[in-house]
Amino acid sequence: MSNPELDVVHTSVGMLLDTIGADALRLANDPAARELAVSQRTFYDPNDALPVVRQGLLYGVGVRAGAPLLHLLPQATTAGYTVVVAKSDDDQALAASARMADRLGIALVAVGSGLEWLQLEHLVGTALAAASAEASAPLSTVAMGDLFSLANAIAAATGGATAIEDTDTRVLAYSTVHGQQIDDARQQGILGRLVPDLPDNPWHYRQVYSHPAAVRLPASDTAQGRLACAVRSGTRIIGSIWVVDCGTLTDDADRILTEACEVAALHLLRARASDDFARQQRADQVRAVLETGSAGAARLLGLTPDRPLWVVAIEPATGEWDAQTVPDPGRVVDVFSLELAARSVQSGCVVIGGRIYAVLTWPSQQRPDDLVRHAVRASGTAVRAALRAGVAGPAHGLDSIRAVRESADRVVDLVASRPALGPVATADDVREALVLHSLAQRLDVSQVSDLAERVLRDDAERSADTARLLRVWLGSQGDVGHTAATLMVHPNTVRYRLSRVQSRFGLRPDHPDQMLLLWLALRLADDR
Repeated sequence: MSNPELDVVHTSVGMLLDTIGADALRLANDPAARELAVSQRTFYDPNDALPVVRQGLLYGVGVRAGAPLLHLLPQATTAGYTVVVAKSDDDQALAASARMADRLGIALVAVGSGLEWLQLEHLVGTALAAASAEASAPLSTVAMGDLFSLANAIAAATGGATAIEDTDTRVLAYSTVHGQQIDDARQQGILGRLVPDLPDNPWHYRQVYSHPAAVRLPASDTAQGRLACAVRSGTRIIGSIWVVDCGTLTDDADRILTEACEVAALHLLRARASDDFARQQRADQVRAVLETGSAGAARLLGLTPDRPLWVVAIEPATGEWDAQTVPDPGRVVDVFSLELAARSVQSGCVVIGGRIYAVLTWPSQQRPDDLVRHAVRASGTAVRAALRAGVAGPAHGLDSIRAVRESADRVVDLVASRPALGPVATADDVREALVLHSLAQRLDVSQVSDLAERVLRDDAERSADTARLLRVWLGSQGDVGHTAATLMVHPNTVRYRLSRVQSRFGLRPDHPDQMLLLWLALRLADDR
């Protein structure tokens, strides 16, 4: 599937790899292939004939190392391609493909499995575009991916304090040039690493995102003026750069910032690709710990098995991640992990089946209740959504980590069904309720007490409330006065109703086994 809209920009394989970085791409065959030229890019489609592209780069979508790649390499060489990019988890198969690529004189580039093809295309396209502009760009000496140095370089060139943001208004980096003025809005953004919610924000972002070059925004009651520009990868907006305008900007600050955004695009994409790849690797390790108790994965996460492990299950209060009201769970993972890291707590997070799971270590003599509550609250504030969570542990060893995860699941289910518990609960706090909730999922009332089943059926048929009377009376251990106060009736009314239940259903208050099973069955029914 050829993509004619991909820009034709010439560079070498080596320059492309150096620009994007080893986190995303690595040359699998002879280093001499670094000298090969690259121009157009094409996505491979097995249903279409491979188009002829001189000095082309072919994304081997769906082609893994082994027989499929060995079959594709000669075709790509014949069609004029100088680079084939492929994913592989098999080093031996990749080595065999690399040997063929050496014989054919083509570069074979391996891409990490955690990087999506469209992400890679944004990286490659922006890298090629940046390669042609970097020679004249004053910021080209900034190390790739070093956003703080880039912010300082822009601040020095434009004359104003600078902040770099992503499209979620997170502050990714900010300048620290001595003597440049800042205002409260910038200070809040730096401290919280999130743009403060100001009345003018929607209008400001519309202006910035709708203009192809830098725009000047007037000062307001809450902030000084800004010079701002959107950072784009092709037509896609991937971030923005904001420079404080307090009257000290250089005459050509608009031009400098517009050009800086072209260079910044690759920095943002490189940082994002590296972060996404690292996050995916970490998530895979957390999944391995939770699902298989992998000691190797736990060691890579810094979760030493000799210390107790705790599991936290987090989900939106709505129960679902809805793009309209609740943002992507990845943002929650970032904030939650940051809160734990700020308190020197080793942890790892992963999203499984609509829930976020965090595994963390904690001293055995303490419980992480308060820390988790704070981190959940901070995460909810950051994404402007209500969250709920269940905490379980400790797991003394990896063999019991799956059972602890199941316990965390049951706690968050209980939190969802009982708002009075609050947004966060621990297994220790609700242990008795968890047992009853678990029994309610497994047992029918009729299996526990025939008397309870008849009472509930009679209530449904006559719109009566006998079951509630018995629950309160049994729960107060037969105290008629307490039962009457709870139901807000006279004690004699309670005695009369109980005598009616005795005669109607065969209630035997002097039979402890019947009373125990009756109470249990009515509680289970109440838990459904």
